[in-house]
Amino acid sequence: MKTASTGAEGLREAEQFRTDLLLLDWMLPDISGLDLCKKVTAESGMPILMITAKSDITDKILGLEFGADDYITKLFDLLTGARVRY
Repeated sequence: MKTASTGAEGLREAEQFRTDLLLLDWMLPDISGLDLCKKVTAESGMPILMITAKSDITDKILGLEFGADDYITKLFDLLTGARVRY
């Protein structure tokens, strides 16, 4: 398993190592996860699972249109591990 903290780092990892699945967040510190999704899909066809806090239906549609194979919204707080209550 490889990890990356930024989109640029993730793109380098995706180009160097062929993996079975890319888990991708929309909100990255340097580039949009959507842009990264589109680029990886065009170059490698690697399956992508978006896991993000952006939960609007429009966001989900965009994620899938940009090449994600599935889109999951975060129902948990990554810092504490606690489930988010809606």
